[in-house]
Amino acid sequence: MKLTDREWDTFRIDEIFDNISRPISRSKNQYVSGDVPFIASGASLNGAVAFCTPKNDERLDAANCITVSPVDGSCFYQPTAFLGRGGGGSSIIILRSNNLNRNNGVFLAMAVNHTTSKYQYGHMATSDGIKREQILLPVNDKDQPDYQFMADYERELIQQKHEKYLNYAKNCLSQLGIPVELDPLDEKKWAPFFLNEVFDVNSGVRLTNQDKENGKKPFIGATDNGNGITGFVGNTNKSQDSNVLGVNYNGAPGIAFYHPYTALFSDDVKRLKLKDESHNTKNVLLFMASIVMKQRGKYSYGYKFNASRMNRQRLYLPVNNQGQPDYDYMEQYIKNKMIQKYKKYLEYLGK
Repeated sequence: MKLTDREWDTFRIDEIFDNISRPISRSKNQYVSGDVPFIASGASLNGAVAFCTPKNDERLDAANCITVSPVDGSCFYQPTAFLGRGGGGSSIIILRSNNLNRNNGVFLAMAVNHTTSKYQYGHMATSDGIKREQILLPVNDKDQPDYQFMADYERELIQQKHEKYLNYAKNCLSQLGIPVELDPLDEKKWAPFFLNEVFDVNSGVRLTNQDKENGKKPFIGATDNGNGITGFVGNTNKSQDSNVLGVNYNGAPGIAFYHPYTALFSDDVKRLKLKDESHNTKNVLLFMASIVMKQRGKYSYGYKFNASRMNRQRLYLPVNNQGQPDYDYMEQYIKNKMIQKYKKYLEYLGK
């Protein structure tokens, strides 16, 4: 199915959605951890900024709606009940319609987002303003929104993605081989090492927004999500690297991400590469990322994970019979985990 095969027309948002509202006043800080998504003005993860336990007898925001962030216009279809961030101008806006369902929800969310993406912190969306916005939709022979086409197109796209991932997971499994039985983590011998005993530590380079050039190269900043990628640039400098751990020492200190691709690193991120180059592999570095992040609880904005503290940070690592870091164990441990995960994914897709 092709979008170009259809006739399209514009509609006001309040023509398509008969209920436009905001959640009741609530903040995620009022809740303890749970399994209900808390939807706020986030631009990723379907707008979920936490998973919470509702209060006694609290009524959830019903599923089957589109949430809009007034801060940046991000739109997401919500297939399950949730706790919506309410109170204040930055609370989310909820769009509901009897024509909305799981089959066409993402299509409509994307259509809305094409209009709402113009909003920003200095020019936030309002409920009344959203109502007047116009969106472009495919129409049927009666010049009405063609909800059936939207549903069919979305289903076809999902099926294509499904098959693509199925083939990808099978290919990854074939490359990983068969799992190897290992000593459990709690039965393996461990020993402490200073970080600079096992890693070469290199700095990033400051790159201001004014100096950034458009491009496709990941730029790694001191964030705690998106694998550390804060944008894409066309610049080149001495921070350019690949197959390394990027470790934040500012912003969100102690967060570590593995970067297999060529990227630039900000001056808030250190680049860690194993001194033992023969074991500086994807799986070992993924294992190491979790080890490094075990230490992040002691650091904060006021007690930075700076270069001197980073070098003298002790890391507890599994060791071999010679008392050296057991990189072979780390490699196979991650392989076993990935095999387990891919098998679970395939079982899920098979259902």
